[in-house]
Amino acid sequence: MNLAPVGLVVYNRMEHTKRVIEALKKNTLAINTDLYIFSDAASKDEDEKSVYELREYLKTIKDGFKNVYVYEAEKNLGIKYSTVKAVNTIFENHEYFIGLEDDIETNKYFLEFMNNALNYYKDDEDVIAVTAFSHKHATKGHKHDIIFTYAFHSWGWGTWKSKWNDINWDTCDTSWYNKSIKHRIMGGVFSWFHLLAIKKAVKDDFYIQNNLWDVYYSFYMYKRKKLCVWPSRKSFTNNIGFDGTGYHKFNFHHGYFERNIDDELININFSYDKKMNFIKYLIISIKIGIFSWANGFITMFFKKFF
Repeated sequence: MNLAPVGLVVYNRMEHTKRVIEALKKNTLAINTDLYIFSDAASKDEDEKSVYELREYLKTIKDGFKNVYVYEAEKNLGIKYSTVKAVNTIFENHEYFIGLEDDIETNKYFLEFMNNALNYYKDDEDVIAVTAFSHKHATKGHKHDIIFTYAFHSWGWGTWKSKWNDINWDTCDTSWYNKSIKHRIMGGVFSWFHLLAIKKAVKDDFYIQNNLWDVYYSFYMYKRKKLCVWPSRKSFTNNIGFDGTGYHKFNFHHGYFERNIDDELININFSYDKKMNFIKYLIISIKIGIFSWANGFITMFFKKFF
């Protein structure tokens, strides 16, 4: 099996990026995997120094991977277009892609899971993405090791060239969706409430558009009735970026996102059972909302004021 390359998008968070790189090096397949790193340019003058320092660090990464390639953007692209550029660049020479952001910490079996999933679902026209993070607190009761949904997170993810090229990342008509109560309810539940943010994801605001591209991806899936594969019982990644340093400035750190990873050997049995029960997914959505986001915002509130 040809191993998929990893595309890592970074900005100016040195310590986060180092943790991501060191964790990725420990992966069982890292030494045979190509690593592409895409460094975005500073969006404001005060970030130029930290962007430069991070780029100097990236030049020191020589071992642990098959090859390391570093791309430095000349102007700021934002998360969305940095990611689109990363994927398109890799697809010039590869058929599969594994994506990471600068705050996604992996366990040592992450690359195994991603490559196995990308190989297993490569010919399944219903599936256009795989993610390695798991809302296992809400989905562990699912009857299979994986679960399908319209929800998408970029917290360790992958896709295929043939399925990625159909997406138009510049325009998105959501009027038909927003005008339909049925679609908003069905799309919200079957995306685990992810599509509640679709209005913000496509509004005429450059900052928002470039930082909610994952919601756009979820909307595309719902519109085309395409699916994302998630592990349901075990997680291969943590998100260590909810500490106030990221674009969104969320300062959660209540444990749900950053202590989510499983370290033991994980045997995943893949499935083609794509049935999505409305009531079951509504319960999952509510659990995710309570365990993660509601808990996170409450934690952030108390940290800020008390």
